[in-house]
Amino acid sequence: MKSVKFKNGPIEMAANLHLPAGFDSQKRYAAIVVTHPAGGVKEQTSGLYAGKLAAGGFVAIAFDASCQGESGGEPRQLEDPHARVGDISAAIDYLTTLPYVDRDRIGAMGICAGGAYTVTAALGDRRIKAVGAVSAANYGAILRNGWEGRDELAGAFAMLESASKARTEEANGAETGYYPIVPQKPEEAPNADLAEAVEYYRTPRAQCSTSPSIAPTRSLMQLVTFDAFHLVDLFLTQPIQIVAGEDAGTRWISEDLFRRAASKDKHLHIVPGASHIALYDKPDLVTEAMSRLGPFFKTRL
Repeated sequence: MKSVKFKNGPIEMAANLHLPAGFDSQKRYAAIVVTHPAGGVKEQTSGLYAGKLAAGGFVAIAFDASCQGESGGEPRQLEDPHARVGDISAAIDYLTTLPYVDRDRIGAMGICAGGAYTVTAALGDRRIKAVGAVSAANYGAILRNGWEGRDELAGAFAMLESASKARTEEANGAETGYYPIVPQKPEEAPNADLAEAVEYYRTPRAQCSTSPSIAPTRSLMQLVTFDAFHLVDLFLTQPIQIVAGEDAGTRWISEDLFRRAASKDKHLHIVPGASHIALYDKPDLVTEAMSRLGPFFKTRL
C-alpha cells in the first residue's frame, strides 16, 4: 500500500493505493475504487476491503471524500451527495493515468452510503464495468423514511428547515453548525445498528482522528432530497453484487436496489446473523462478503 494524491477540480484528494502481492509495474491490472461510508475515512472499512481486493490480484484505491479525512475542501466534513459521487469519478480519472491499470477493467464498490454513491456514479460513468455494494445505505431514503424505512416524511421537512436556517446563519457570520452522523454515546442510538456504529467509530475498534463522524447541518439540504437509486431501473445495467446483513435494519435498501436495478447480471447475498456494521470489519463476515465480491469482480473485469 502507498499513499497517493490526485486532483478533483480544485481539491487535492488523499488516498491509499493497494497493490497486489508480487506487483509488477510492467503488467496491466484490473482496478477497483472503494468508497467509504458517510463519516468514515480510508483507514477504516473501505481500506480493509481494498486490501482484501488487492490480495485477490486487483489494484484497489480507497480515498477520503472531498472535505473529509486528509482530502482538501471546505467546509470540513461536508457530506454533499453530488460531490461524493463526483469523487468516485475523480478516483477513476486518477486510475486511468496509471500505466499498470487496464482502463477497460475498472470496477467500483462501496460500503454503507459509499455503496449507494457508487451505484449513482455507475449510472453515468460507464468506465465502471462492475459494481459492488456492502451494507448499502441510500442516505436520502434513510433521512426521509428512517433507518428501517418506516418513518413518516414529516421529519424530513424539519431537517430541511434546519439546514436552510444554518445556511442563513453561516452567510451572516456564524460558525459552521454540525450534526452527528453517528451518536456520541450508545444510549443516544435509536437502534442496535447505530449503537454498534458508536462502538465502531468512537472506540478503539475503528476510531480514527480524521473521522469525527459529523457533518455540517447544511448538508441536510442536499441529502434529504437525494435518491441514490434514481433511474437505476434505466441506467444501472452493469453487473452488480450486493451484500447485506440478515439482521441489518438497512437490509430493505439492498433488497430495494436488487429489485429495481436494470442489470441482467445482479446478485444479492444475505449474510446470516450479520448486522449493518458487522460487515464493516468482523473477520468472518468480511470473509463471507469477499467470498462473493472477489469472484464476482474476477469474472466481470
